[in-house]
Amino acid sequence: MIIAALIVVLLGVSALGGSGGKASTAAGKPVAPVSVIARRVETLRHLRYRTIPQAKAATPDQARADGLADFDRSYPVARRHADEAMLTMLGLVPPGTSLRDVAASLYSEGVAGYYDPRSKKLRTVSGAATGTRVLAETVLAHELTHALEDQRFGLLDEADRLNADSDRSLAQLALVEGSATTVMQQYMARYFSAEEALAGTLASAFADTGDMPPFLEAQTVFPYLDGMRFVQSLRDRAGGSWSLVDTAERFRPPASTEQVMHPDRYIEVDAPKPVRLRVRLGDGWTRAAAGTWGELQTRELLAAAGGGGESEAAAGWGGDRWELWQSPAGKALVMRWRWDTPRDEREFADHLRAWVRDGRSGRPHGEVATVTERGGDVTLVVASAGVATRPSAFG
Repeated sequence: MIIAALIVVLLGVSALGGSGGKASTAAGKPVAPVSVIARRVETLRHLRYRTIPQAKAATPDQARADGLADFDRSYPVARRHADEAMLTMLGLVPPGTSLRDVAASLYSEGVAGYYDPRSKKLRTVSGAATGTRVLAETVLAHELTHALEDQRFGLLDEADRLNADSDRSLAQLALVEGSATTVMQQYMARYFSAEEALAGTLASAFADTGDMPPFLEAQTVFPYLDGMRFVQSLRDRAGGSWSLVDTAERFRPPASTEQVMHPDRYIEVDAPKPVRLRVRLGDGWTRAAAGTWGELQTRELLAAAGGGGESEAAAGWGGDRWELWQSPAGKALVMRWRWDTPRDEREFADHLRAWVRDGRSGRPHGEVATVTERGGDVTLVVASAGVATRPSAFG
C-alpha cells in the first residue's frame, strides 16, 4: 500500500503539500534537512525512529506510476469493475466512470508526497502548488510520521479493498492518516508563525485536485479530516498524550467509519451488527461482489437526494451488507441495513425513499429501485429492467 499526502486545505490555514527536494529553498529560506524534521516529528509524536528514512524527490509522472502500480496490485480488475457497476447503479458516479482513471488523476494532480511500507521508500512530489518552505516541511513531517509509525507498530494494510469489509479498511486508514495529519498540524503551529503558515498555504489553496465525483471525493478526504478529529478526540481523552492512539494502532484500530465519526462508539466498543442476505435469483445468476457499506457511505448515498438531514439519518447506523449479482439478463444490487433503534430505522427509510425518488439522476435509464422494511431491517434493491425484484428473492 502507498500512503499518500493529498493537496487539501485543512482547518482553513494548514494544507498537505509537497516539495521538490530536501535541500530546496523557498521564499529565500532553506527547507530544513530531513534529519531535523524527523527529530521534530519524534518530539511531536512521542516516539523514536529506529532508522531515519531518506526522502527523495519524485516527479508527478513518477508519483502517478508508483500509485497506479500499487492500485493495480491491491485492487483486482474483477472487483474494480464490480464496484464501478455498483456505483453507477446507485447514480453515485456517471456511467462509464473508470475508478482507475480517477486514481490516475489523483496520483498525478493531488498527491504531494507518499510513503510505501513495502519498500520503505519516502517520496516528495514536485509541482506548481508545492513551492513554499511551509508546504515542503509539512509534507515531509506528514510522511515521516507514517515512516515512524511503521517502524514502531507496522502500518495497517488499508489497501486491501478486496476484503468483505471495505468500511473497516477505510476506518483503519483514517487512524493512520489522522495521526499523520495531526502531527503535520502541530508541526506547522510550532515551527512557523501564523503569517508564514498562511502565506505558505495560500499557494495550494486552489490546487486542482481533478474533476472527482462528490461521493469519491468524500471518501478521499475522509481519512484526513475525520481521521484527524478522531485522533484528536483520543488525545483529549488521554489528557493530551498519544497513549490511546498508540493502543489503537498497536492493538485495536477502529472497526468502522461509524467509530471514526463518533469516537464515543469506539471507546464503548460499539461493533457493527451482523447482517445477512439470502439472495435467490435462480439459474444463471452469480454473485460478483459483496461487502459492508458503512455509515460514511450511507450518509453520502442519502446526500445525493439533496434536502439535507443525511448526517442525522445515517447516524443510527448499526450494520449493513450489500451484494451485487449479475446474469445475462442484467444486474441486481441488494443492500440491507440494521439500525440502533426503531426511530433510527424509520428516519433512514424515509430518507432512502426520498433518494429513490429524487437522488438518482445519474443512474442508467430503465433500472428500478425498491425499498422494503421488515423485521428491523431496511432493504434496497436496484435492478436492471425486467429483473424480478420480488421480496421473497432477497430473504
